[in-house]
Amino acid sequence: MKIRLSLLLLVFALACSAPPVKNIEPAADNNVTTLEKFFQRSESDTARAGAVIQKHNIIQQLTHLKLMDRGGTKFYLLERENITEMINAVTEGIYLDYILINRHGDIIYTKSNDSIFGTNVNEGYEATPLRNCFANRGEIYFEDVSLITPASKTYSLYVSSPVYVQNSFHGILVMQIDISKVHELLEKETDVINRDGLIKVASDSARINSQIGNYSDFNLSEIKETGSSRINAAGEELSLKAFNFRSISWIIVKKKA
Repeated sequence: MKIRLSLLLLVFALACSAPPVKNIEPAADNNVTTLEKFFQRSESDTARAGAVIQKHNIIQQLTHLKLMDRGGTKFYLLERENITEMINAVTEGIYLDYILINRHGDIIYTKSNDSIFGTNVNEGYEATPLRNCFANRGEIYFEDVSLITPASKTYSLYVSSPVYVQNSFHGILVMQIDISKVHELLEKETDVINRDGLIKVASDSARINSQIGNYSDFNLSEIKETGSSRINAAGEELSLKAFNFRSISWIIVKKKA
């Protein structure tokens, strides 16, 4: 009896000292959770940056300088460094550019893209991310991966938010997201596609906005948040799971080991 009791006490002691068992989610679930956190962070970033712009009345000041300079393209050189410093202070290091558009559609500030500075998104920007962000200026808005202009060579993701000063709409802030930073968050052998089968996030930038992988052969309309499996042309088993955040509708595709 004493031996049995001793054994029971030993087993109990070992169980208490053993590290807790961690619940490991399926790979696709990990990717979904990671993307949700990323989008939530970007949403918070644009809100904080917008608050800085509102506090310092930056859009109104730059618009005033533009009018004084009669539309010149260098009216804000003295302001540019200070503005970038203020915006950088409240955002993560995942953005390629910050763009300010006033209520008239004039691009009055960019951190790095002089080719679009001083232009108006209502003239020649049809079906571009900047025009779409301006058209959805009533709320925080995400524009899917695309080129900022047809002449650009860099695919990016975009998040924008309206800027109000004393309940008066002054314009919008657009933040251009580096999608390589998004890919770094995902697990290996993972692509992100849209409902048309176009690749939106991948390790190889040359594959972006292509259908390499033949994902368009699958019935993507059936893919739900709960996920499903498919076999591709190479005989590889893929896990597919829907991801939705505001205006973004993606499918996460992960090659099973």
